[in-house]
Amino acid sequence: MSTLPEVNVHQRLSLAIAVSDLRYSAGSLLDAIEHPRSWPFTQWATMVAFEAQKHVRDVHQCEVEAGWEEMVASAARHGGKFFDGRRRQLDNVVEDFRELTEATHRAFYPHDRRGRFFDFLRNDLSVVGDGREVVLTNVSGHFMVGLPPDRGIDMQSWGPHLDTLGAGIGQITRAFLGNSAAEVSEHGSRSSTSLKWWDGKVAEVRSAIFGGELDTELAMAVISIHSTVQAARRWAHAECCADCSAASLKHRFVVLHHAIRSLHQLSPRSEQLGRTAQKHLGGIVESTALQLLVEQPFRRLRNGWFHLGLGDIESKLPADPSLTAPVAAYTGMDTEAFSAAVHRGLDEVSWRVGDWLNEPGADGTTLFKRLRLVDVTR
Repeated sequence: MSTLPEVNVHQRLSLAIAVSDLRYSAGSLLDAIEHPRSWPFTQWATMVAFEAQKHVRDVHQCEVEAGWEEMVASAARHGGKFFDGRRRQLDNVVEDFRELTEATHRAFYPHDRRGRFFDFLRNDLSVVGDGREVVLTNVSGHFMVGLPPDRGIDMQSWGPHLDTLGAGIGQITRAFLGNSAAEVSEHGSRSSTSLKWWDGKVAEVRSAIFGGELDTELAMAVISIHSTVQAARRWAHAECCADCSAASLKHRFVVLHHAIRSLHQLSPRSEQLGRTAQKHLGGIVESTALQLLVEQPFRRLRNGWFHLGLGDIESKLPADPSLTAPVAAYTGMDTEAFSAAVHRGLDEVSWRVGDWLNEPGADGTTLFKRLRLVDVTR
C-alpha cells in the first residue's frame, strides 16, 4: 500500500484489526490446504480481505489490488451472512442453494454419462463427520467459496476457482502485512481433528433429516449454517500470539451472530415448515442467551468490528487500545466474559441445530443410515 496519512486512534485501531484478521485468516488457510476446514476459512478470509480492501479505499483513498473476480469474492463474502440481510435475503439464499445443489448433482450425474445402470454407485453428497456429528458437506463447501452454478456443473473448474480466490486473499494480505508466506504460516488456527468422510445421495438424504419436512434447497442452507458454526467452534481458535487470539474471537462472534439472526429470520415460517421445525426453531428463538447476542449493543459491535468503522466509539477508546477494545466499548463486557458467552452460544446453536438435523423422517431413517463410510486412506 502507499503511505497512509496520519490517522487518529479509532482509525489506527481499525487498521490494526484488519492486519490481525488477515494474518490470522491467511495463516489458518496455509495450514488447512488439505483439510476440509479450508472451505470455511476461505470464506472468512475472503470476508475480512474484502472489508480491509474496502476500508482503506473508502477511508484512506488507498487502492489495494486483489486480482480476484469481484463477483466471486462478493458471493463468498455475502454467503457468510446467510439469511441475515434484506427482506428477500432468505429467499435469495435458498434459491442459490437450489441452483448449486442441482449443479452439483449434474457434476456427478452428467447428462452424457455412460452406464446409467450403475448410477446406484454414484453419489452427489459428501459429508464430513466427527463420529455421528455432521461438520461439513460438499454443498456447504461450494457455497462457502462462492462457487457459481455454472462452475459447479464442471468439476474441472473447481480447482481454478479456488486458486483465483486464494490468490486474491494472498495479494491483499501481502499488501497489508508485507510478510512472506513462510512468516504468515507461523500464525493462525491449527487443528489435528480426525474426521471421517461419508458419501450419499442428496435425494435420499433429504427425507431422513430435519424430520423430512424441509425442501432440499432449504435443508442444504440450514446444514450450511450449522457447518459454519461447527467450523467456528472447532477451528476458529489461535494460540500463536495475542493478535491472532483476538482475530479468532472476532471470527467466532461474527459467525455466531449471523447464524442466530439467520435462524430468527427462518422462525416466522416454522408453521409452514412443520411441527419439527416449530419445536427446534422455537427453542432457538426463546433462548435468552442466544437472543442477547444479536440485540443491541451486540449488533453495533458486529457492524463496527466487522466493517472496521469504529468512529462511534472513539470517545470510549484509550490512547493505546487493544485489538479487543471494541468489545468493552460497545457492550461493557470484558474480553474473558465475552469470549465465554460466545463459546456457550456456539455450543448451543450447534447442538440445537444438530438435534433438528438428526430428527428422522417419517420412516424413522436417520441421516447416517443413508450414508456410506468412505476409506480416504486408500
